[in-house]
Amino acid sequence: MAERPWGFWTESKLDMLSAYLPAFTTASKQRARSTVYLDLFAGQAANISRETGRAIEGSLLRALRTDPPFTVLRGFELAQARAESLKRACQAEFPYRDVLVHPGDVHETLRPALEALLRYRWSPTFAFIDPDGVEARWELLETLVAFKAPGAKKVELFLLLPDPQIGRVVNDNLDPDNLDRAEQQVTDLFGSSEWRPILAARRAGVLDAEQARDELTNLMRWRLETALGYRFTHTLRLTNTTGVPLYDMVFASDHGVGDKIIKSVYGKAATRFPQMRQEARARLRDRREQETGVAGLFTHEELLQDAPLSPGETYQHRPPTPPYSETVQGRDDV
Repeated sequence: MAERPWGFWTESKLDMLSAYLPAFTTASKQRARSTVYLDLFAGQAANISRETGRAIEGSLLRALRTDPPFTVLRGFELAQARAESLKRACQAEFPYRDVLVHPGDVHETLRPALEALLRYRWSPTFAFIDPDGVEARWELLETLVAFKAPGAKKVELFLLLPDPQIGRVVNDNLDPDNLDRAEQQVTDLFGSSEWRPILAARRAGVLDAEQARDELTNLMRWRLETALGYRFTHTLRLTNTTGVPLYDMVFASDHGVGDKIIKSVYGKAATRFPQMRQEARARLRDRREQETGVAGLFTHEELLQDAPLSPGETYQHRPPTPPYSETVQGRDDV
């Protein structure tokens, strides 16, 4: 299967995952004999950086390399070819590990896969939920919460929330039938229609684009804490080479240790991410110069020496607030 090109933001996201997982299994080892890793949109094995051309290892393989190791690992991938390539890669390198890749729609395969793991209901469990768009439905989160035994800590999770895409999915150019389907897709994402006032306010000019994104992320965090009962949620926004927001990485945990660890992981990522963006931007400029045959005066390393980082790009945790409504305007607490 051809390698899938990824931007630097994807590499940053996966680096955060790689940083968190060993801390998760280390902390879990002190109180549990087994740990479980779930990858709900696992993708394929072969990936490559579009900026550097180097290979990038996907999330399931990174989880398999985690030390201390996970006891059980399960991947879920819609595309049959991707699922097969990932399965072969896992079996080739980790033939003796308890790892399976389930092909098909994760909304249909997650529940039976978890039913086969009922003896691990007390085991610390981590889920990586990394869809390409807005296809993940709230029911997945409900299924993960229902999996754990009564009294056990909830499944910790990383959830990619593509909040900038939501306004493009639901747009005024759609005919009524397609608009209904698009609106239902967003409702399924949040498990609620509370997103509607946010988009209405954005279209009316009451909220700007950044405020609308903040409100959508706040809504997801609010529902994770109030509807599903998570004690802690965090979010970190990732952008492309020009600084345009792509998605938020939402973290949820029921454990104080997870809350402490993710603050450190997000803090380091927030410091490193602007530098990665500058590096990617400089490499992109180099590549364009090579393609056009017009050489620049400076290499990308020289450009980076004088490239200022955007100010204020640090991580600060704020708890979610009640969701935006037509009666809540101009607030600055999100």
